[in-house]
Amino acid sequence: MDPKWAPYGLMAELLDSLNIGVCLFDDADLTLLWNRTFLRLFPEQDGHLHEGEHYSGNLYRFYRFRLGPEELPKIDQYVRDGVARHRAQSRPFVFEHRGKWLRVGSQALPEGGRIRIWTTIPAPNVDAGMARALTGAASISDNAIMENVADGVMLLQADGRISMINDQCLLLYGLGRDQALGLTYEELLAAAWIAQSPFPTPSGTRDHWVLKLAEDRRFAGAPFEVQLPRDVWLRVIEQRGQDGIAYSTHVDISELKRQQRAIHLAKEAADRANAAKSAFLAMISHEIRTPMNGIIGMTHLLLDSGLDERQRFYAETVETSAGTLLGIIDDVLDVSKLEAGKLTLEAIPFDPCALVEEAIRLIVPRARERNLALELVPPATAIGLRLGDPTRIRQVLLNLMSNAVKFTATGGVTIQVEQAPEDAGLVTIKVSDTGIGLNPTAIGKLFQRFEQADGTITRRFGGTGLGLHISRQLVELMGGKIGAEPRADGGSLFWFTLPLDQVVMVSAPIVTVEREPTRRIGGRVLVVEDNLINQLVAEEILSQAGFTVEIASGGQAAIDMIAASPPDLVLMDIQMPEMDGYEATRRIKTLSAEAAALPIVALTANAMEGDRQQCLAAGMIDYVAKPFDPRGLIQTVDRWILPAK
Repeated sequence: MDPKWAPYGLMAELLDSLNIGVCLFDDADLTLLWNRTFLRLFPEQDGHLHEGEHYSGNLYRFYRFRLGPEELPKIDQYVRDGVARHRAQSRPFVFEHRGKWLRVGSQALPEGGRIRIWTTIPAPNVDAGMARALTGAASISDNAIMENVADGVMLLQADGRISMINDQCLLLYGLGRDQALGLTYEELLAAAWIAQSPFPTPSGTRDHWVLKLAEDRRFAGAPFEVQLPRDVWLRVIEQRGQDGIAYSTHVDISELKRQQRAIHLAKEAADRANAAKSAFLAMISHEIRTPMNGIIGMTHLLLDSGLDERQRFYAETVETSAGTLLGIIDDVLDVSKLEAGKLTLEAIPFDPCALVEEAIRLIVPRARERNLALELVPPATAIGLRLGDPTRIRQVLLNLMSNAVKFTATGGVTIQVEQAPEDAGLVTIKVSDTGIGLNPTAIGKLFQRFEQADGTITRRFGGTGLGLHISRQLVELMGGKIGAEPRADGGSLFWFTLPLDQVVMVSAPIVTVEREPTRRIGGRVLVVEDNLINQLVAEEILSQAGFTVEIASGGQAAIDMIAASPPDLVLMDIQMPEMDGYEATRRIKTLSAEAAALPIVALTANAMEGDRQQCLAAGMIDYVAKPFDPRGLIQTVDRWILPAK
């Protein structure tokens, strides 16, 4: 191709980025070049159009697609008329093609030949018969090629000065043609700021834009953005040829930027609201768990005292009710963590079959109370060790098993573990029962928040409707699926499938050896706690276990007591007035070498994700959440208390 057409090839590529079709012809109406948008607008040309082809070939393919059988005999006449229009066209016209309305402009070029430009437009309100005759009102001017483009376009010479600019571009920059022609682009931007900004600004200087555009233009042909006064933003694409001449397009993206800002502000507001919700839940959790610790701890002490049968029934009822309330609190916190994306999963080796057996042992007492049978169906093939989060899998399984026991009056519950025959990495756990069954039309509601299959279920059986929602969230977070279905012989079947990679043991497993929890009678334990009831609960439980208990009501008091006589272990509350447990721990560790080695265990009502890690990071050695199980507290103290001196 003659080098004189090279600038038009550059312009065709630039217009391609704006979805504007271009086709260039020489004086003999032979095809010279075209861009990808032209082929997208006229796919009948793709693979057939070639350099040197006469324009009539283009028209024959166009009309073969458009004409019906009754008009095809006239195709030669249509093509001759089309070629004549192409040579003489001075006005743009519009037509419909393949469901899109196009505006086509044609312009003779100074070098000879002719360029045609197609732009998609909104459908005009005309009937099909008028469409062929529809024409534009304005005649083509000297820079008609650029005026046929809906966006701003300018031509810059090799010295960087603007030699052509269309009306849309002048409108975007708020300048007249006489003001713009002959300027460099940097000078144009400075002039636009001076003309439109009511106050002096660095943006009104050429040097400012020279520095800024040096970075923006670092990658040739890459789009960049410029800001104009009155919050106007433009996206600029500049294509420069080997001769140094450049074409640039300028698109108004102000509305897009406003939408992006609105989305950003909305996200920030949502993040603040989510943070506020998390802080609120953490505070509520702490405030509820603190008195719950007193209720559960005192009930435990009461049950260990001499009670008659009626008194024991009352105390056990309080203990059961407290456990139910604690379960609801945990469910609400789990929902919050899942929604905030703050729940993290482990990936550790575990045995799914052993996990199921362990879960069954936990459910056995409840099943015996209702005279229900629990059956475990072993897998047909060995499951072996798998990689996953056993804690969260156990949580899902216990929820399904608890529901099965709760909603079953007679019969029993069956648990089955399976490995998918077609994929050894998929493990399915099924829980079936002989209970009240499921209404197939209500299954879709089961796994939604605060939803149960039947509104009367809450009144009959209790519950918040959060358990299955949390189970679905956890299973999906682990990459699995969960579902339910009614059984043909009555009852229901719940199942979940998880991708759990098999673990191949290439060497002996690494065993973590913890300090054996030997009974240490007479050790000194300092309880740092500002709540009087929790002080009493901890003191009674630990005293009955044989420990000498000292109480500090705050962080500074604990520091003073440890400085005077270090105990054998510290139980540290976190939320305390004046000085919290984190700061108290850090200061204790700096008192002396003996204090630095002192085991400090967090004993706190903080139960949100990350609280344990924060305690360990502050220098504590373990973490016990309130309300605590008295036996678990004693085991933790036994594990970490310093040996007798």
